[in-house]
Amino acid sequence: MRRYRSRYNPSRTSPRENRRACLCKNGNTYSRKCCNGNMINQGIGSIYGEADLGSSVWYGYIVEDCANQHRHHIHVHDNPLEVGKTYYFVMENSDNGCHTVLSSTHSEGVHAEATSIAYDDCAECQAAN
Repeated sequence: MRRYRSRYNPSRTSPRENRRACLCKNGNTYSRKCCNGNMINQGIGSIYGEADLGSSVWYGYIVEDCANQHRHHIHVHDNPLEVGKTYYFVMENSDNGCHTVLSSTHSEGVHAEATSIAYDDCAECQAAN
């Protein structure tokens, strides 16, 4: 009986467990079921992560805190903000409050959620929040 070499080379680093998805033999699909330790089964990392992985569009801004004029580089997901307007932000670094959007930027910065409508100025934002 003649033995044939596997078309796929074994690998010590390709995952064999079900924590990471792997490239399947068809070359187009990633699945946990395809992790069998071959070179083709390169892992793609953790399959557990943030709850909202669908949002990949972000907008970067420089904002100024209405309370102390401290400036932040921030980013928000999905909805662009209006430069010159003031919003109430809940920030990843807990510096929550009213901030005026000074300019847009290509820097990602701290993640923030604009939890209010756009106000014309700090006084209006602070009175409403």
